[in-house]
Amino acid sequence: MQMSAEELTVLLMLKRYGRMGRYSLSAISGMGGEGVVRRVLNELKSQGAIRVMRGGGGAELTNKGEELLNNLLRDLGIDEIREVTKFSQVFKCECRRCYVSVVSRSINEDSIVRLRDIAIKNGSDAALFLKYVCPQNRFLILKLNNYLDELSQEAVSELQELGGIGCDKYVIVLCGNESYQLIKSLISTVINI
Repeated sequence: MQMSAEELTVLLMLKRYGRMGRYSLSAISGMGGEGVVRRVLNELKSQGAIRVMRGGGGAELTNKGEELLNNLLRDLGIDEIREVTKFSQVFKCECRRCYVSVVSRSINEDSIVRLRDIAIKNGSDAALFLKYVCPQNRFLILKLNNYLDELSQEAVSELQELGGIGCDKYVIVLCGNESYQLIKSLISTVINI
């Protein structure tokens, strides 16, 4: 099933923050006006992915929504996605949000510049592509050929908490200002690997 970046963003926001109303979803996600969020919520409700509470109680993820989210991520080749906080110092940017994704697809080092350009074109302010290398148990920054712990031990500690990380797994870190733009950027980047 094909799902839009807006739908994926709403599902991820509801999973992370729990029950939310249209105005909160709009403000946190950066998707645009309340009308856009209402349309997306209606689409997700018709699929049984969310439950909308009467009387302004907001929307929450259903078991079917959780399953839909997991299937969508798996179909995209994303083992895990999580918001992280320690990368704005790595990028030395004013980014408000950063997302890290463990991907099950192999990233060819020769395509890093092209993938970075896709990520930036689709809404990210910064992109970093890593490979978890064993037996060193370190995150190698692709194309730069140095290790992340040489830039930031705090960022490494945050990545080591990822459940899907393992030998020779690839990691994409995207930073920017709005969750929606980063999710859209992630989908475009992963599809082009």
